[in-house]
Formats: sequence, C-alpha cells, structure tokens
Amino acid sequence: MNSGKKGQILQMAKNVSVELLEETRSLHDILETCKDVCKMIGISDENIWLDLEINGYLVRYKTRDELSKNLPPYRKTTWQFYDLYGNSINLSPELMGIFGKSIVYHSVKELESQDQIIVESKFLDGFNRFIAEHGMDQVSKSLRINEARIPKDEIKHILEGIKKKIQELLDMIISLLEIE
Repeated sequence: MNSGKKGQILQMAKNVSVELLEETRSLHDILETCKDVCKMIGISDENIWLDLEINGYLVRYKTRDELSKNLPPYRKTTWQFYDLYGNSINLSPELMGIFGKSIVYHSVKELESQDQIIVESKFLDGFNRFIAEHGMDQVSKSLRINEARIPKDEIKHILEGIKKKIQELLDMIISLLEIE
C-alpha cells in the first residue's frame, strides 16, 4: 500500500473515531465504515464481528444455545417481566437464574431505533407452563407472564458495549497504520 493511500485510510479511521466519540453518526454507519477500512487494509478477521453487529446475530447463529455461547458479554442482559395489566413481576432468584437472562441478537440498526424490546405472551407459553408445573409455591404456580421487556437503559448498555468494541478496533487500526 502506498503512503498516500495509507495516509488516507489513517485519516478516515481517525475521523470515524471522532464521529464515534461525538456521536455525530449512527453506530450502524460507523460499523459500515469500519468494515470498509478493514477491507482496505486487509484485516478480514474483524469483518465477522462487524457483519454480526450490522446484520444481527441470527444471521449466523440459529439456536438459543449457539447464540448464548457466541454472543459478546455486552449483549447479554436481563428481562423485566409484566403481567396482563402491565404490573412488574419479580421472579424468585431461582427462576431469574433460569429464565431471567436474555440474549440480544438484533442488528445495531434495530437497537438504535428501539426504546425497548418486547416479547409478547404467545412466545412465553413454554415459560408460563414451566412456572405452573415447577413453581416454588402456590403464588408462583399461578403466576402468568404476559410480556417480557428489555428496557431502554439495557439497550443503551448494549450500544455502549458495541461502541467500546468499535473504539478498540479503531485504536488498533490507527496504531497499525501509524507504525507501518
């Protein structure tokens, strides 16, 4: 790579780093630019992670076990549960240990555009059946979850994790280009 092209890519990476810090562009657009930069300098290993963040993790991982095993820690969070009337339900620590962990597989564009992620009751039938059969007491056995949500603050936490990883990638690219 000639020095002019290298300098151009270096400046591009620095500009994206500033845009990330100042939040002047969406994370989706920044990820796309990072993908282009990686292609230009021949770093293909990072493209897998970039593709997963851009397109969502369901593109590559099809089962809950695969997702759970391969999702970065910043994409694992906890649900908040609600009954039919919108009242918050607190599950026992045992049930939270089994069902409370959520894996957020959505694309970064989806996450940037949502205030919360909602799982409707039709997807919670197995969960409700399990509680009815294995609840710790009569109250928990009669409990019915109508909705599970990942609230805005948890989505922000996920986006911050993505941002941090982008910055690490950009720092590595900038260092690599400055050394050569």
